[in-house]
Amino acid sequence: MRPTRRALKIAHTIGIVVGLTLLLIGVIRLFLPLECAGHRMEAGQVCHDTNKGRAVVRTFDEQRSLRNSTDGFLIVGGAVVAAGSALLLRRTA
Repeated sequence: MRPTRRALKIAHTIGIVVGLTLLLIGVIRLFLPLECAGHRMEAGQVCHDTNKGRAVVRTFDEQRSLRNSTDGFLIVGGAVVAAGSALLLRRTA
């Protein structure tokens, strides 16, 4: 059974909203201070955290690099989802 045109429009609109939300979160996080386990990090500090049950130690630069990668993924991924959904919405209309 094929989805109705109305259902497709709703799904694509939701895709646009989700994509723009991801993009906005990524951009906002660029301006937030760097944190480690909920605590603000300053240059020269070391982050002691756990990842999948293992103890992980990261320098300030490594922590910043990790966050920049995540932010970049959110920004690019959000833009791709929003643009793809917008194209599909336009084709559906």
